[in-house]
Amino acid sequence: MMQRMRWLALIGLGLLAACGGGGGGGDSVFGGGESSKTAADISLTLSSPTVNNSGSETVTATVTAVDANRNTVEGVTITLAVDNGGTIQVSGTKTSASGVVTGTVGIGAIKINRSLKVTATSGSLTKTLTIQVVGTRLTSTLIPAVLPPGSAGKVQYRLLDINSNPMVGVDLTVTGPTGQQVITSTGANGDYEFSYTAPATAGTYDIRAAAGGVENLQSVIVQAGQGAIPPVVTAVQSASVSANPSVVPINTAGTNNRSEIRAIFLAANNAPVRNIRVRFDLAGDPNSIGGSFTSDGNQVYSDANGVATTAYIPGSRFSPTDGVVIRACWDYNDFNAGACPNEVRNNLTVISDALSVSIGTNAAITSDSSGLLYIKRYVVQVVDSSGRALKDVQISPSLDLLQYEKGFYEIQGDSWVKVTMATCDNEDLNRNGQNEVFSNGVVEDANNSFNLVNGRAALEPRKGDVAWSFVGSGSTDETGRVVVQLQYPQDVGSWDRFNLTVAASGVAGSEGRSNFSGLLPVPAAVLADIKATPPFVFSPYGVQASGTVAVSMPSSSKVHVLCTNPN
Repeated sequence: MMQRMRWLALIGLGLLAACGGGGGGGDSVFGGGESSKTAADISLTLSSPTVNNSGSETVTATVTAVDANRNTVEGVTITLAVDNGGTIQVSGTKTSASGVVTGTVGIGAIKINRSLKVTATSGSLTKTLTIQVVGTRLTSTLIPAVLPPGSAGKVQYRLLDINSNPMVGVDLTVTGPTGQQVITSTGANGDYEFSYTAPATAGTYDIRAAAGGVENLQSVIVQAGQGAIPPVVTAVQSASVSANPSVVPINTAGTNNRSEIRAIFLAANNAPVRNIRVRFDLAGDPNSIGGSFTSDGNQVYSDANGVATTAYIPGSRFSPTDGVVIRACWDYNDFNAGACPNEVRNNLTVISDALSVSIGTNAAITSDSSGLLYIKRYVVQVVDSSGRALKDVQISPSLDLLQYEKGFYEIQGDSWVKVTMATCDNEDLNRNGQNEVFSNGVVEDANNSFNLVNGRAALEPRKGDVAWSFVGSGSTDETGRVVVQLQYPQDVGSWDRFNLTVAASGVAGSEGRSNFSGLLPVPAAVLADIKATPPFVFSPYGVQASGTVAVSMPSSSKVHVLCTNPN
């Protein structure tokens, strides 16, 4: 009996060996499992070679594993990594059924221009590609641009990201006209003021600065008297001045609130005009609010982009709504302080109370008495820092049409469903209501559409497609509320994307403005009625797919996607 049992045991072991031992054809009953698959090769691609430094944009890295026949392989282990302060969120550690692993690459907390190296590894296989972080701008203003030998001068710097937000605490190196060097960092507004003494010998001297991965070069002219920079001979056709933000808090101990002031000078075809002389002031300060400019009454010059800049620093007094007048006096040649040969103006509000503004709506969409327009209402609410509703606060709405769509509606099941054929950015790039050709050759009317009445170029979407108005007063009532309504022809419903911004006088900080964005809404009941054709069944901008072209205005890093084919 014992011998028979030994034979049975040997037979069982042999069967086990046949099933799981040796060459790896199956799983062993003693544990273990299928090992990770390997690839003959991997590839790495990026959705874009660049990413802007706003912090919201990302790049998709895609790794594909293949075998010796270039067939994709599932289950291959992939490691994705990024260096230099970037971040990456991966879809998994092994390739999918299509042989792919993806990673979403962001810039992380560091906004400076730099390279991010993305590395994909699988076993002994490695692939790398580089993403460039872009968008940093280092601006500068010479105060003054021409000065006598041995006198004091300064350069005001600001470091900004792609959205013109200040970049704070970034290393900055400035090399002065005599070789002196300062290594510092940008302040609370991304700013730094470099002071220097002009050389004793007349001439033109370079001042160099570097920060955030970009450089800035200014040339100061050292000579006795004015006239070193020739008068401008190009005629200015468009001059304007802007303040950002237009609502700024007062300054108290420990604060450094300011509004960035920007004057721009353009010739024919929107060509920038360089070396326009500019002095900034408060036009007599009619409300006695006070404050100062960083240019301190000095004459500044427009740069290669036709732009002259300074900053307004509020004092300790708040103003009425738009109670501070910002004036840019300008001319083609040098002019003395106190004179104002030509001028452009804008207004801002200096506030003291910390308030908050919000905007919201409901589901209701109504028609006007003619039955031709849709009306959509929004409520604006203003409160103080404790949440108490504030009365008699003036509200300033602003409406921008961001994009328009082409397409049509069709019946699907028991409702009308939208079919979008193309989404196109607003063709009026600088929102001045005129069709223009810019200095870099960009044509605003990219799709060559025409007004059928007089045959002239027509920018889409039309500014008159949507209008806003107050329902009652433009100031908040006892409950802290104002009602604003949009009205638009029914046939443009759902085909325009809008942004409604509301600002309140006396509102401090980032909460002083609020916005509401979306497509022009249409009634749900109209979409549900398949027995009647909606007034917006066809887009007024066309129903066919369009080619697109990516363009940007001169002096702008923002990319616009314009449709190129009509209808």
